Amino acid sequence: MIRIPVYLRDMYDAKHLVQAASGCQTDVDLICGKYIVDAKSMLGVFSLPTFDHVELGVAEDEEKKLREKLESLKLIRE
Repeated sequence: MIRIPVYLRDMYDAKHLVQAASGCQTDVDLICGKYIVDAKSMLGVFSLPTFDHVELGVAEDEEKKLREKLESLKLIRE
């Protein structure tokens, strides 16, 4: 599993992240500290206690496609 650090500044970023993750065939996790939620679920994303230091966990074969989507949305944190 590859981890991609992302920005989630507001609910619109969260919505775009969920839409990008939903395009993947495999599971995509959203990781924030000890919390791991389904990145394809708005409810899961909004259940996180904070949006600081959030990472996406994605399968290797889906990474390139997802990274391109996130870069176009300016959600990748370097």
